[in-house]
Amino acid sequence: MIGNVQDSAFLDVDRHGVLRVPGVLWLGFAVMARYWILMLVVTVSARRSQESVLLLGDGGIPWGWLAVQLPIVLLMAAGFQRVPTAGRWARVLWRGGRWIITLTALLNLGWTAHLLMQSDAWNLWPELFLASCVLIDLAIAIAVWRDRFFAQLFSESPAPETKDPKA
Repeated sequence: MIGNVQDSAFLDVDRHGVLRVPGVLWLGFAVMARYWILMLVVTVSARRSQESVLLLGDGGIPWGWLAVQLPIVLLMAAGFQRVPTAGRWARVLWRGGRWIITLTALLNLGWTAHLLMQSDAWNLWPELFLASCVLIDLAIAIAVWRDRFFAQLFSESPAPETKDPKA
């Protein structure tokens, strides 16, 4: 029965004939790009209350975190561009998606380890929360390498549009 469930995932294609990106992968992308999402939330909510800027901590905008998570944000953008009119950049990034996920997980691990080594004491928030997020990042990276569905998903892009030579 489990084999049938797994094989049915290969039947879920979009209107362009490629595998549909599952919601759980989009959720994984969001977890891995957590500081970009935090910046979005803070930016939107700062219009109502300046107190939301306190979520960023004492250092202000976390430029280092944003740089570390930039590869996964670019992969998300490529995921939204899985259409025949997509540019070469989106196709190249998407095909390297498993490597980008792994790179982001390792960069998040390194950055978090750096922060945790600087911390005097570990608290439930944010130190243990950040460590938990890194474990989730690593689980996502392992999953995309172990599951043949993800190998197939990241190898596909819709065929580029061809110009009709008669037109």
